[in-house]
Amino acid sequence: MASAAGARGRLRQAYLLFGTRVALQATRLAWAPLLVYISKELKLGYQEQGQVLSSFSFGYLFTQVLGGMAADRYGGKPVQTLGLVASALGMLLIPVVVDYGYWMLCSVYFVMGVCQGPGHPGYNAMAAIWFRASERGWVSSVCEAGPVCGTLLSVLIAPQLAKYYGWRTAFTVFGMLCTLWSIVWQHYAYSNPSEMPFEESSPEVDEEGGNLLSKAVGSLAKVQKSLAGKKFHMKDPTSTTHERVVHARPVSPGSPPEQTKTVARGPTTFPFTFFTFVPVWGVIGQHMIFNTTRYFFADWTPMYYKDVFGLEPDNSGHLLTTPFVAGAIVQMLMSGVEEPLIKSGYSPVQVRKLMGGCGFSITAVSLMMMGLTTNAYSFCFWLSILEASLACHACGYKANYMDLTTRYQGIFMGTGNTIASICTFGMPLFVAEALRKYKDWNGVLMALSMLNFVGIMVNQRFTVVKELHVAEI
Repeated sequence: MASAAGARGRLRQAYLLFGTRVALQATRLAWAPLLVYISKELKLGYQEQGQVLSSFSFGYLFTQVLGGMAADRYGGKPVQTLGLVASALGMLLIPVVVDYGYWMLCSVYFVMGVCQGPGHPGYNAMAAIWFRASERGWVSSVCEAGPVCGTLLSVLIAPQLAKYYGWRTAFTVFGMLCTLWSIVWQHYAYSNPSEMPFEESSPEVDEEGGNLLSKAVGSLAKVQKSLAGKKFHMKDPTSTTHERVVHARPVSPGSPPEQTKTVARGPTTFPFTFFTFVPVWGVIGQHMIFNTTRYFFADWTPMYYKDVFGLEPDNSGHLLTTPFVAGAIVQMLMSGVEEPLIKSGYSPVQVRKLMGGCGFSITAVSLMMMGLTTNAYSFCFWLSILEASLACHACGYKANYMDLTTRYQGIFMGTGNTIASICTFGMPLFVAEALRKYKDWNGVLMALSMLNFVGIMVNQRFTVVKELHVAEI
């Protein structure tokens, strides 16, 4: 069993990752409700709004693979820090540069996307190193609650700040909050356990591969004393991404043992062979469908309520926030789902298929019902069911990313999220063009429903739970 201190260290990193994902998502999606107010001031049409919303995803495309390689080689903390700092500066800059035109909005949002791009692979790279295989469903659920809570904050707080204090103030407030969290993250987060102070980290490993605190400092001191003057290499069993180099020397009684030093040893070339495995593309395909659905509603829900039901963001706050409250609650409940299912006899692959199948099927049905409703409260109800169902994917394809590889985790997530972000980039442009030509929201909803039925087939056919090994070049 993990020592209390080891468990506390892992728990702290899980909640730091959660908070970082809240901050990144909140600064990203606060733009959606605030764009309604900006559009009034700058007189932006659907086409211009679509270009602004797509600019983030366009920037996001360029840095995820490189960011994933950087996370594998240098650790996940630096790439997360980059996203936090850039997001804070971007939000603070908008009130200053907006008078230069909407292309300046696109430019700032694009740069935020470029810098946030490495964040997702960076989070996965850290989680794969910090947490044991049996904890990955749990940490995935906790961390995936971050984007849901970030979305909730953006739709709850941003419209109210804009209504009472102006949209410029709203951008400034989000920028300041992100700045504060950047400081907390930089002080307390670590890319891997061996970077922590000795009293919080551990070179000891249990049978599942988790990094634990030494149970007896005195015993470790004796071992170091017996190895005085020797030098040896020890690979971290939780990941082949890092190699631990230990220089042993005598330790005087009562003094703390020498800390180990971790040297990054990530892949230096892109693992093309890894991407020839069919299950890899099964995970990426599910990710694409998820992103298309999730970010359609994150970007366009305020505009949908305005166009279809005549409700401005400040008057539809309860309708905008209720679905994300439901999603956040279910997302946190998901953290306790995987272990009981496995104990009751489900295999890990059955859990992945069950949760992914539930996520896609409930989403597909909810989308069909939303297309048929003519009442704002009915639409809110079905959107709440949809947001709750999306939480199931934390124990589905999102955890499956970590099942398939540890060594290439950053590159895998970076590549998958890049491809999925093409959908995120294209969706606002597609919706804007459909609305400009046909004024038809229902057609978009039905197309998304059919896409999620495809997701069920991909999940059930291609999901596996095993480490995919690639021969070293």
